[in-house]
Amino acid sequence: MYILENENFNIYRFDVGNEGRTYQYIVKCNETSECVVIDPLDPVSLLHFIRDNQLRVAEVLNTHGHPDHIGGNNPIIKVFLDSRIHIHREGLDFVAPRTVVIDEGDVITFGNQSISVINTPGHCPEHVSFIIGNNIFVGDTIFLSGCGNVKFRGDVNVLFDTFNEKIRKLDDNMNIFCGHDYAINNLEYALSVDPNNQAINDKIDKLSKSDDALSTVAEERLYNPFMRFDNEGLVTNLKEKYPEMDTDGRSVFTKLRELRNNW
Repeated sequence: MYILENENFNIYRFDVGNEGRTYQYIVKCNETSECVVIDPLDPVSLLHFIRDNQLRVAEVLNTHGHPDHIGGNNPIIKVFLDSRIHIHREGLDFVAPRTVVIDEGDVITFGNQSISVINTPGHCPEHVSFIIGNNIFVGDTIFLSGCGNVKFRGDVNVLFDTFNEKIRKLDDNMNIFCGHDYAINNLEYALSVDPNNQAINDKIDKLSKSDDALSTVAEERLYNPFMRFDNEGLVTNLKEKYPEMDTDGRSVFTKLRELRNNW
C-alpha cells in the first residue's frame, strides 16, 4: 500500500494484486476519520483497513462503470448504510440504487474535505476524474506514460479532446493517481515511438529501483507520448515510419493509440 500524507487528508492506494494490476483508493479526512472510497474492486481488503483504522465511509466514488472499478461498490454500501455511489449519468446502468449522479463542476464533501469533479470521457462516455488538493484520480483516462484504450464503449476522438482540453491543462505539480499500474509496459512502448527521449530511460531506471509507480502532470509532459502528440521529435519519428499519417495532433494521437493497441 502506498500512502500520501497531507495535513488535512491522507490518500491510501491499494494494489488489488490481480492480473489487471488494478488500484483502488481511500481518501481519509484526518480531522473526522470520515473517508471516501474510489473505484473499489476488492471490498474485503478495503473493509479490513477501514475497520482496523476506525474509519467511516461517507461516499463511494466511481470514475467510470467498467467492472474492475465498480466491483466492490455494493459490499461497501451494505456495511455503511448512509453512504452512496457517485457516478456520471452515462454510467447509471452499471451500478446499484442509492446512487448520486455527478457531473462537471460538482463538489463531493466528506468530513471537512471536498472533492471536485471534472468530466474526462473517451475511455468510455461516463468517465470522470476527482480532484482534491493537488491530486487527481483519473481512473483509466491517463496512466503513467500511457492512456486508456477505447475498446469498451470508448471513442479515440473524445479521448483526444479530453487530453487536449483537460489533461494537458492541469497544473504541473498535480499528482496523478490512475486505475492500473502499466508503467513499465507503457514506458517501453513510449521508447519505441520516441526513442531519443532520455526522460523515458530515466523513468525506467527510477522504477527499477522503486516499484512506486506515481507521477505528476509535469513528468507526464516529459515521457508520455499521449501528452506529446505535438512534439517535433516524436512526430518526425512517426512520420518516417508511417508516411501516410497526417501530422495534426488528433491524427498523431489516434496513431499512437492504434500502435499501442497492437504493441
